[in-house]
Amino acid sequence: MKSATAITYELDDIVVAAKELTTQIKRNLTFGKYTVAILHGQPEMETGELSAILSCEFGCKVIGGTTAGAALLTNEGYHELAVVLHVLTSDDCLFATAISNSMTADPLQEIHSTYQRAYQNLKRQDAAAEPQLVMCIKPILQNCSSDNILTTLAGACGNLPIFGYVAADDYDFSKQQVFLSGVSGGDRMAVLLLSGNVRPIFQVENLAGRQTLEKRRVTKAHDNVICEIDGQPAYEYIKNFPFIDEQTDVLWHYQFFVEMENAVDNDGASVSRALNTINKATGEVTCFANVPQDSSIGLLYCNGKDVAVSSETALRELMRKITAANGGYEYSTLLIASCSLRNMFLADLKDTEGNLIKQLIPPNLTVSGLYAFGEIAPTSIRNGQAVNRFHNATFTMCAF
Repeated sequence: MKSATAITYELDDIVVAAKELTTQIKRNLTFGKYTVAILHGQPEMETGELSAILSCEFGCKVIGGTTAGAALLTNEGYHELAVVLHVLTSDDCLFATAISNSMTADPLQEIHSTYQRAYQNLKRQDAAAEPQLVMCIKPILQNCSSDNILTTLAGACGNLPIFGYVAADDYDFSKQQVFLSGVSGGDRMAVLLLSGNVRPIFQVENLAGRQTLEKRRVTKAHDNVICEIDGQPAYEYIKNFPFIDEQTDVLWHYQFFVEMENAVDNDGASVSRALNTINKATGEVTCFANVPQDSSIGLLYCNGKDVAVSSETALRELMRKITAANGGYEYSTLLIASCSLRNMFLADLKDTEGNLIKQLIPPNLTVSGLYAFGEIAPTSIRNGQAVNRFHNATFTMCAF
């Protein structure tokens, strides 16, 4: 597989933006038999329309979603108020895509039907082809949690490895877009199936705060709501943390998250959960994703330095995995989903993760990434069966 990226800072005139992106890609990439493109866009522009123009220019599907904080990542580092196009092309890897209808009415059925459409699109190219990797770009839905969406998709694809993210915006949680070659919406999910000569490697790195509360047991919870910890209202545990007082009612703009050990299909890996709000009347604490009952949790405090340490650790470990797994397979592509909270924690050091990419990733590995409202990747894979997880506050990567 070959891979190349292009960048434009033209956000107002999508015709000009398309021309700039097209020129860069055609200058830097020799196309194979099969091609697909991933577009990282901004929520304030007509990114869906841009994807349609690019799809016509390259004769391939263009899938994508919008980023948080206007921030994007490539081999050239950190970018703000830009659009990045990442084109993948190959003679021995097939690509198949599909996008859902609105997911507001029956999200779980839409997930099944969307995956099946992508699967049939793959079969139309080669009846013997089977996917090895699923990429998912999903919206925020009020009627269905991100964990339930991922669980349904994992069931539909037979627990193949899934990598992806939740499309984002500028923290008003309403302008994010998911798109596929001109079809776009804030309540749609898009999937990309990769089949053939593809050997994905994943790395998920949680933040590791230095100031913690002792781990406790979640004794009552439903979906993303923690009701009780060690038999007491969850707020009784949370309020022991420094900086939380009687005036605190919203947590997402503070530097906190829960490090959770999942009790369901536990593979021994911790999964991060960002806190959202407190209901002091009921003692309940909500998170941005599900927290299973009987999980053990430990509240952490994190800052920009912790972000930098975890990013560097993740990049070095990924390169170690790639070196160890070489075996004649040439890795050409690295996709990154970094949490929007990390971008916030970095404050005036927002170029940190981009600088680390420039420093640690060799130029033969083409990088693109964005800041998401949640990240998707397996924490383990055994005999082709993945334990796919929804993550918060992580630096999440997929190389292939």
